[in-house]
Amino acid sequence: MINITYDRNQNKTKVEVSKFNVIKQHLPLKVQFKNIITDEIHYEAELNDYYWVEWCGSELITDVLFYSSNGTLLYEYKWDVTIHGDEIEKMLWFYLKSKKIQGIKSNGLVIGSHDGRNGHWIYPVKHKLTDATLVDGSDKQYIELKQNYKDNSNIETLNTIVTTDGSDVEWYQGGEGYTDTIVPSVINSWLNTSEIVKSYRKSISINDLMKDKNYDWLHLDVEGIDGDLVLALEHKPNVIIYESMNLNQIMKAKLNLWFIKNLYETIECNGNTIAIKKEFNLDSLNPKIL
Repeated sequence: MINITYDRNQNKTKVEVSKFNVIKQHLPLKVQFKNIITDEIHYEAELNDYYWVEWCGSELITDVLFYSSNGTLLYEYKWDVTIHGDEIEKMLWFYLKSKKIQGIKSNGLVIGSHDGRNGHWIYPVKHKLTDATLVDGSDKQYIELKQNYKDNSNIETLNTIVTTDGSDVEWYQGGEGYTDTIVPSVINSWLNTSEIVKSYRKSISINDLMKDKNYDWLHLDVEGIDGDLVLALEHKPNVIIYESMNLNQIMKAKLNLWFIKNLYETIECNGNTIAIKKEFNLDSLNPKIL
């Protein structure tokens, strides 16, 4: 009667309905796509027999709610990382879930968290499998990030720019903030010059940020310097996730050697890479095997 599919490769959620003989009195159904972090309704539509609706959410994860024509909630379909997540989301979830079951506390660092509504890390953070520090350098997005996680006791937020050496930097911002960066070529490939604002900012080095924090997992989405930050690491967390699709071949080769030297195994998925220390047995966290 109702079929719901999540496509993490295309970031689409599709709802299809067949014939509603048994609940004809409730038609048309109202369908809402609700963000799992903020509860905001991203999109809604009305469905009758043999209708379908698809929402493309730029990696934003939603539950799907169904209401009768008189406004009564009939059904809420919950997004579940173990069913609907991509390979990296599942592996991070099972790593953190395993530690939780063993009674071992986990603490993560997210650099480039934007407003906190999307990312491989949001589901385990929402379910309090880990403590986490969420870092974003953009002022507008940070205000929204702080608001979205103000009631989460397991979360700390920081508004700062992270670099390899803690030097002063030129900071480029524009659009919705997804491409804010210290690398001008990155943002220039997405936005017109008239949309970009440059400012001068202080930064903190990634090693100073991680000092004495015992972070066991790290998530990077820093628009052009993911590889540089990984190579600069003095403390090697058990799990590292970073955006790899925009890295050049020279940087990819350097990272490959670094991961081999430091005994990590890696998997690439949808333009991102997860690296896990070999001692944790990558196969045991692989959703294809689980």
